[in-house]
Amino acid sequence: MTLPKIDTKLKSGLECFEVNQNPTEHCLINFWQWNQSDLLENRTRGILAEYIVKVAIGDNSTQRTEWDNYDLISNNGKKVEVKSSSYLQSWEQDKHSKISFSIAKSIGVKDHPEYDGKRRRWADYYVFCLLKHKDQNTVNPLDLNQWEFYIVDKLALDKHCQDQKVINLNSLLKLNPTIASFRMLKKYFSRI
Repeated sequence: MTLPKIDTKLKSGLECFEVNQNPTEHCLINFWQWNQSDLLENRTRGILAEYIVKVAIGDNSTQRTEWDNYDLISNNGKKVEVKSSSYLQSWEQDKHSKISFSIAKSIGVKDHPEYDGKRRRWADYYVFCLLKHKDQNTVNPLDLNQWEFYIVDKLALDKHCQDQKVINLNSLLKLNPTIASFRMLKKYFSRI
């Protein structure tokens, strides 16, 4: 038996938890605050970076898909994979984190139309998002000026990195990526 996909409805945050169909004083916004206020945490920062790129490139999706062959589609149909890294973490650090990004190939999602069971990089472009700010007292992932974006064509990754799973910042820079601010991302993706 196959269970069909469940369509998700956008939430406002005002939806409350229920007991016997009676709302409690605890609402979804409380969960979001508890779960995702730490914007430096790796998982949350990665999703935030994906949202920032989504806004910049004109992706029209209304909801994030957790598991897919690529993260976003630009307004001109380019498939985009978003990766994130940061010098600062929310935990105690002896020094700034070394910058690296995952570039591993994947088999992909079986129900995707392009699925063939082979490992590959599915996106046309990779956007590597670096939260470059290094001052713990003023770091703010919502300040788009604290981010820098490196855009690399998948073909360059495939040619120079082949089956490599991770790339550090120095190696990434050797690929001559387009280095962009938030505003430049939109211009870049509107021209390709």
